[in-house]
Amino acid sequence: MQETNMYSVIVPAMMKTLESLSGMLDKAAVYADSKQPEWMPAGSMQHAIVTDHLIFDQFPLVRQVQAACDNAKLGIARIAGVEAPAHEDTEKTIPELKERIAKTLEFLRTITPEQLNGREDEKATLRYMPGKYMRMFEYATLYMVPNFYFHATTAYSIMRKNGVPLGKGDYISNLPWQNI
Repeated sequence: MQETNMYSVIVPAMMKTLESLSGMLDKAAVYADSKQPEWMPAGSMQHAIVTDHLIFDQFPLVRQVQAACDNAKLGIARIAGVEAPAHEDTEKTIPELKERIAKTLEFLRTITPEQLNGREDEKATLRYMPGKYMRMFEYATLYMVPNFYFHATTAYSIMRKNGVPLGKGDYISNLPWQNI
């Protein structure tokens, strides 16, 4: 039986969700290409999905994916006390978004349980909340994780809105079922 701790509850779940998001982007590319009219420039339908949003005051799909990746890498780096890799936010295509996810997963794979566990009571500060802090545990569970899932879910919803044939199974994919 696996011990429950901050690492085991957060990092593997974020990695699984990022892998699912990458798979959903694969489906979005296939769907967009199947709807691509011959008279439109190649990639136009993929571009339409990547730049679409649910409502005018929310980020488009491209920024939702970037934000999910940022929440994962920056949040985990903050808790671990390490430097997160920098990403330029220049992605414009589905392959570029998938590469962003792959780079984020690569970074998360470098984090060990020892870097997170035991840091629950340390102070987490954010540059846009000067003079305030949260315990790392509250930062992780009440801010970072919900924010990560907000952006991942919104990315899923934008793809669904555009007709990409996704369901809950695509979002909650690859569960570690075992035989009884």
